[in-house]
Amino acid sequence: MIHRSEEFSQAVEALVAEIETRTDAEVVVVASARSDTYADVRYLAASVLTFASLALLIELPVAVPPLWVMIDLVFIWLSTAWICDADPILSRLVSTRRKLSAVKEAAAAEFHVESVHATPNRTGLLVYLSALEGRVEIIPDLGLEARIPTGRWAAAIDSFHHRDLDHFLGGLREMGTVLAEYVPKLEHDAIDLPNAPRIRS
Repeated sequence: MIHRSEEFSQAVEALVAEIETRTDAEVVVVASARSDTYADVRYLAASVLTFASLALLIELPVAVPPLWVMIDLVFIWLSTAWICDADPILSRLVSTRRKLSAVKEAAAAEFHVESVHATPNRTGLLVYLSALEGRVEIIPDLGLEARIPTGRWAAAIDSFHHRDLDHFLGGLREMGTVLAEYVPKLEHDAIDLPNAPRIRS
């Protein structure tokens, strides 16, 4: 995951600082391993496999002692729930719609947790990266939405990719260009939020 490297933190911090020399906007980057625990999905998968295992045990031609049946089923449930917590597997178990919803909800929460809405001119911008879901969610505050045309927003957002650091930084640079064009730098900053990305495990 690109956000777990020191290179990611250093590169994003430097780029956000550079962007904010050209715009009055305050850019906040939050990178998360995943936007939801998806515990219900893991538990459902474990329960289905456990039930199937029970059916197989019942159909065995030899009798299995009840104690061993119980031990087997508990082991199967716990091990399946643990295995399904691995990102590559969990990503395939969760529907695209569920992942999209989780990212949007998590980004909205981070917008308030990080006080992106607290700039005097409402020019905060949240860039939220969620690794497991493979999505970048952009949330501009009201002051930015009012000043930047919808088409330019859409084009800038489409330039973001989660695949690797270079693609992510490319999207961030494009967003910086749009911000500099429509929300140019004022003489003095009324507020200066930290430039370093917030890393969520």
